Amino acid sequence: MGGSGAAPLAFGGLLLRMLVVSASEGLGVEAPPEHFLFQLKAECHFSNGTQRIRYLHREFFDRQELYYFDSDQGKFMAVAEMAESEVKRWNQDKRDLRRYMAAVDVFCQRDYGIYEPFAQARRVQPKVKITPTDKVESSPHNTLLICTVGSFFPAGIEIKWFRNGKEEPKVWSTDLIRNGNWTFHIEVMLETTPERGDVYTCQVEHASFEGPITVQWEPQSDSARSKMWTGIVGIVLGLVFGATGLALYLKNKKGEGGVPGGEGGLGVGLDWAPGSPPLLRQRIWRGFCVFSTPRRSLLVSQMEPQLLWRWSEV
Repeated sequence: MGGSGAAPLAFGGLLLRMLVVSASEGLGVEAPPEHFLFQLKAECHFSNGTQRIRYLHREFFDRQELYYFDSDQGKFMAVAEMAESEVKRWNQDKRDLRRYMAAVDVFCQRDYGIYEPFAQARRVQPKVKITPTDKVESSPHNTLLICTVGSFFPAGIEIKWFRNGKEEPKVWSTDLIRNGNWTFHIEVMLETTPERGDVYTCQVEHASFEGPITVQWEPQSDSARSKMWTGIVGIVLGLVFGATGLALYLKNKKGEGGVPGGEGGLGVGLDWAPGSPPLLRQRIWRGFCVFSTPRRSLLVSQMEPQLLWRWSEV
């Protein structure tokens, strides 16, 4: 779209000639570097919607920009010295220049209508959390508080640190990181010496929120940390011993013989059929348990063999 034409093809021929010469043996010319790359970028820059559109066609070789076409200038512009002679010749081809100028409407104007609803109206609320760390090289007594703000869109965001309601001016942040899925990530850090009773607040303002949102952090004393870990260990040990006791109870219950129930209770008395295998007895017992009734006893040994087998399938 606006990126093909006589100019790129001609310059591609120039690069091909350069590579052939570079690869020739005995000429004393270094081989192309390992990170050899030929790259083309087509960019559309919009101002106030589509009232003003600037189209740039840029080409790079070995990570160095060679030349670009600028719709505001209406011509090619050389960046590298090696491209100056070719750019001068291309600018004399009025037909090719008109084709590149048409990319403003054919490429930029058209795609704006496709992507604008997604890019402008899309809102993803950021996820905010505070992470403290005591490993600060500048001072062993300081704490580094990291306010992590991630997975948000659009990119515009404002993050502030407050201590007891007063803004902290000495903060620093990472660069805005692109996650690769149309969301962004950033971290804002505050180095401080927390005192008991302090309240630290990370405030975030973003287009996806109706107003600023805040996340707070309060320092804990050593005794508070000790009590917290003691409580956690107690809960874990209680769960372990409770699970062990329950497992032993169920194992003993399963190993008990006889019939559940007793005087005044629920139960079924069973006399096993002579010669019946243990597995069959177990299946009969499970079948009869479903139909247990108060104060009633059933004698399996008095049933017919066919009936006994049929009941064992229950």
